[in-house]
Amino acid sequence: MTAATIRRSDLEIHTDVVAELDWDARLDPGEVGVEVDDGVVTLRGTIATYPKLHAAANLAARVPGVRAVVNELAVREAEWYDDLSIASGARLALELDPDVPNGRLECFVRDGRITLRGSVDLAYQRLAAEAAVSRINGMRGLDLEIEVRGHSRGDAAIHDDIRDALRRRLPWAKLVRVAVVDGTVTLSGRVPSLIDRLAAEETAWRGRGVRHVIDHLLVMGE
Repeated sequence: MTAATIRRSDLEIHTDVVAELDWDARLDPGEVGVEVDDGVVTLRGTIATYPKLHAAANLAARVPGVRAVVNELAVREAEWYDDLSIASGARLALELDPDVPNGRLECFVRDGRITLRGSVDLAYQRLAAEAAVSRINGMRGLDLEIEVRGHSRGDAAIHDDIRDALRRRLPWAKLVRVAVVDGTVTLSGRVPSLIDRLAAEETAWRGRGVRHVIDHLLVMGE
């Protein structure tokens, strides 16, 4: 059995997730409650901002042995951020991000929840728009209504490009199966850790011609 497939106990995972959250200066010590059951980490509590909510989940996902993260954190009421200021911040973030096409997305805010509507040419531009507005203070949620309308490519070409990208980037790429139908990529197989699964999914999203990615990857031990 390799080190990558050794199962860690829930207590070991819990200890490391708590330490990771307490170590990161973006979060206050003890701000996030952590539970672990068979490698599945659940985060609970009330947190100051939406960006901190995402940061906590990303930190937990990096800990070895974590098979999944259930994010049940809630964002505290932030009365000093009205919808207009949130919308202004979101529009500015989209304009400043070089990966987001100008003038293609509309931004709506209601009760602190942002909705992005429109279309982009490439799938990674949709991800970039999501990442850009996820850093806006005062937001309480995000809905994406963004269609990918890029130039179509043959499924075989998309498949080969993603397989090559996985091989270049990830030492365990042979564990991932790739299927492409009408620009929708499906990933399956088993990978060593949750962070490896997320890396494979991100790689697939960045492929030219990709319209959507379905992640059926499992973490070893599931």
